[in-house]
Amino acid sequence: MKMKEVCARTGLTERTIRFYVEEKLIEPRMSLVNGREYRDYSERDIAELTTVADLRKLFFSIDEIKKMKQSPDKIAEVVEAYKINVSADVQAKAEILQALAQIEVSRLNGVDKLAQRLKSVSANLPLPKRDITPNFGQYDSETKEEREREYERYLKRQKRQYAMGKAIVFTIAGINVVSTILSSFVQFNLFALIIQVALSIALVAGVTWIRYLFAVGAALSVLSHFYVLTGGYDSNLMTAGLAVLIIVQIAYSIAACLLLLINNAVKDFLYAQKNG
Repeated sequence: MKMKEVCARTGLTERTIRFYVEEKLIEPRMSLVNGREYRDYSERDIAELTTVADLRKLFFSIDEIKKMKQSPDKIAEVVEAYKINVSADVQAKAEILQALAQIEVSRLNGVDKLAQRLKSVSANLPLPKRDITPNFGQYDSETKEEREREYERYLKRQKRQYAMGKAIVFTIAGINVVSTILSSFVQFNLFALIIQVALSIALVAGVTWIRYLFAVGAALSVLSHFYVLTGGYDSNLMTAGLAVLIIVQIAYSIAACLLLLINNAVKDFLYAQKNG
């Protein structure tokens, strides 16, 4: 199951899901293709994502959820500590609301005045954990902006690569169809035409074995045309124009074979077509 479907099923954003994966709250099956990571989410992963999201809505921490997932026998211990924290939080918030109810906030002319009026409450409360042990890489705004810019650049590179792969594959498939149609004017064969059109559609759709079939076909085309060019054809019929045409065909076949086998843009496009 791919990311779009996971987002639709869980109601979570892609960033939230990636965050949960990085925190190892879920561990979907991962495959590496051309240096890129692809994750495949199962029904179990969907259920675990829903569980994590529900617990996070109830203010369970990431560490608490991890502990309960890894050691179910400690769930009671974690929940007891959680109940104490929630109770203390409720009491603190009730005191804050009570203190605020006694303040005419419209008459406050500075944030220092607000802090002074709430001093009786804040004096008994600890600083948030993130303030005591801050993660500067996580909370520094400049670093976050740089990460977001880098992520945007990465997405643009991926889009360019996908577009390039798409253009190459569609060109190869299109040339295959056009050459078959042109051959039909010399010797019409409806069955061959249908087969070649179907193969071209399958190539664009990302069918793996079709890609290799096209690559092998291109390699055989190079060998057969090279044979003709080097004497395997009646020299009396070989004209300069025909020789140039054969050379162009050889060059195209070599390029098509190499692009289908080793070009990363083509691989990424075909993988995306196959896996959605």
